[in-house]
Amino acid sequence: MACVRPLVSFITVSAVGLSCRPGLAQQPTAILPTDNSGITVRLEPHENQTQFKLGDPITLDLVFTAQSPGYAVATDTNRFNAPQDLVNVTPSDGWFYSVGAQPGGSPQDLGRDPVRIPVMLNRSVVFQQPGHYEITIQTSRVIPSRTGIPPGTQCCVPRWSETTNPVGIDILPRDEHEESLLVAQLSSQIEKKPQAPPSDDLKKQQQPLATELEQMQKNPPADPQRIMELMREFGAALAADEARFDKQTEARREAAIRLSYLQGDDAVRAKVRWILADKEDGSDDDTGLVMLNGLAHSRNLQLQLELLQAAWLDTQRIPTGVLQSALQQTKAFLQNETFELYYSHGVPGRMLPHKEVVEEYDRELGEIVATLPQRTGSNREQTAYYLIMSGHSLNPMDAASVRAVIAEQFAAMSPGLQSTLLRMRWKELCDPSLRVAPEPLKSACASTQPPPETEVFAK
Repeated sequence: MACVRPLVSFITVSAVGLSCRPGLAQQPTAILPTDNSGITVRLEPHENQTQFKLGDPITLDLVFTAQSPGYAVATDTNRFNAPQDLVNVTPSDGWFYSVGAQPGGSPQDLGRDPVRIPVMLNRSVVFQQPGHYEITIQTSRVIPSRTGIPPGTQCCVPRWSETTNPVGIDILPRDEHEESLLVAQLSSQIEKKPQAPPSDDLKKQQQPLATELEQMQKNPPADPQRIMELMREFGAALAADEARFDKQTEARREAAIRLSYLQGDDAVRAKVRWILADKEDGSDDDTGLVMLNGLAHSRNLQLQLELLQAAWLDTQRIPTGVLQSALQQTKAFLQNETFELYYSHGVPGRMLPHKEVVEEYDRELGEIVATLPQRTGSNREQTAYYLIMSGHSLNPMDAASVRAVIAEQFAAMSPGLQSTLLRMRWKELCDPSLRVAPEPLKSACASTQPPPETEVFAK
């Protein structure tokens, strides 16, 4: 298994070619816990697939059963986090960890019927070279269920943890031309955003029914039975349209996931493009986040950094959290590291910032502060808002510059934005130790009480 550093998630290993060799165990065999709890876990190929190409999504299934009640298994509910399991890969070269295991998920009761949990290896492992790899997964997903464990049965103390049987996978090379065509195809799919229901087609199809219903309401007495028939037809058509929307949305997301794990230069440019398209405006489009989680798979990290850095310093572009996160990740990957901003391996159960990461984060914000004089209008307002909401440890000069722009733009801000700033950043804007703010920020500060300290310093 690749070496894992105590402070960061991974350290890369040498990328050398691997030759195919016989698998250790293609037939999955259940692993029985030593406490005789009746729980079994085995690793299986997902949909019987064990052959892939470089850059393909690679999924294996954890399959759990329990012979007695009282146990549950944590399922994955987050589409972006790395698996909560430790993925072990043999041999130790040709791949690296992009991020460590991330706990989470919702419990599902275990019984005699298998519970199958797909584990996408790409979320924590980057395969750099073709070859044959043997995979085992160390999992600690089994927990007591809400219904409780029968008296006298031991579970989960010490924490339940098992390593599965191995499953072999073969990764084939991908031709550069083939990948370029695939990038274009997937990009075209992502471009086609599905229309939310009711779609224009549905409205057109249902117009005769709508007209009939309207006429019946205008000319009573209406036939109650016919009205119910019309309402059922409307409901069925709308349900079908919603199912169409969900299917198209999922297909679009799957295309984005496939694109995010591709490794060539065309894929790098496409990933950066979709990250830049994410305006963090509250829409349900998570394509930018999908691409963010695939950045470790890019071969040409220098190109990726150059594209992201140019976008970050572009005064025509409002900075976003997803863009800054992409910039930080790429810098880390170029140093053969991944930083976890608010997590420390050495202090279980606590969230601590890594000093070097925070310093780099604030330096990046300082780059944006320097561009404020070149920005105008809503761009200037939204950039200052991003800086004050993101920067908790800006140096005094940068903090004063951001506050000055907020004060200058405050009157033009919406009441909701003003309220958010006063509630979340009262200390940075209104603290008595600061220079008196100009109107109308001065009056707003005077009429607002400082929020609880937990809110003021919310990360």
